[in-house]
Amino acid sequence: MNNHRKHFTSCYRMELVFAHQVGFDQLRNKQFNYFIAASGYENRCAYLMNNIEVDTCHKIVIAFDDKKDVLYRKKNDEQFNVKGFTFIEESADKTDNLIGFLDDICKSLHKGKKISILIDYSCMSKTWYAGILNYFISNELRIDHLELYFSYTSAVFSEPLKPETKALLEKPRGLMKANASSKKPRALILGLGYEKYLTLKLLKSLDYKAIFAFYTDPAFDSRYADRVMKNNKKILALLPDDHIYKYPVVDLKKTDALLTALTLKLRLNYQVAILPVGPKPFTLSSLLLAARYPDIEVWSIYTGYSTAAYNRYPTGEPMLCKLLFSNNDDMFL
Repeated sequence: MNNHRKHFTSCYRMELVFAHQVGFDQLRNKQFNYFIAASGYENRCAYLMNNIEVDTCHKIVIAFDDKKDVLYRKKNDEQFNVKGFTFIEESADKTDNLIGFLDDICKSLHKGKKISILIDYSCMSKTWYAGILNYFISNELRIDHLELYFSYTSAVFSEPLKPETKALLEKPRGLMKANASSKKPRALILGLGYEKYLTLKLLKSLDYKAIFAFYTDPAFDSRYADRVMKNNKKILALLPDDHIYKYPVVDLKKTDALLTALTLKLRLNYQVAILPVGPKPFTLSSLLLAARYPDIEVWSIYTGYSTAAYNRYPTGEPMLCKLLFSNNDDMFL
């Protein structure tokens, strides 16, 4: 009993103090305890690593456990290996090995430790970066102060590819707090992407009383917004104009403001679920909103398609979002 009490008092549940966009130049003079990246088949996987000298103690790369010979995968693995990264192999829709690694980090820390982690989520599956965020908001840890920097490198526009069909179709999976019990009717917020993943048939299978849609306009490239509207025209045609929101993908503050305002309004009468299919920064905004409000769900769907392999090239300066977690109550006053 005494041992249990001693263990409990040495661990803490951290709170998200703030999350906001910061300039990319903050990486140049920042020392990180860990740098976590991903190795897949896109050319841009190694862009951040190759274009900035990250001052870090430990470098880790999460490597997809499939498509190891597709496009730039072998070259990416070689580059990460040369730069001294430790490899963690993981399935795109699982986090078992990733969470095991995070557990090893946190268990090795001394009480009251302050740590800083840079996460390049440009080529990560949403399950992975959602898993990282969910880990730190859900566990009691021996950390007083945690900084997470999420970096996203946009890609040169490429036309959407036709995905490979599979027979299986599952109900929404939870990225964060999905399928929460509530007596309220559900309002569903869609984050539209430019591929034909969301269909009317799929939407009819979901349980909701009200539906809203977000899509990026302006986007990194104007052609992206055009394809979003074209490939989601049947869904958009169902919605009144005031249920459709445009957001600027390069401005996380404005995107967060739009999404937060709608969600806080809806949650008075609805159980709110967000289903992000579009750009990764919008998924991150959705996850951060759910991290702040315990009754908001974030979903992911398995549409019966496997992810198409794109040879995406990097463009522009990476977008950087800084998160601060703390268990110091004085920081909330």
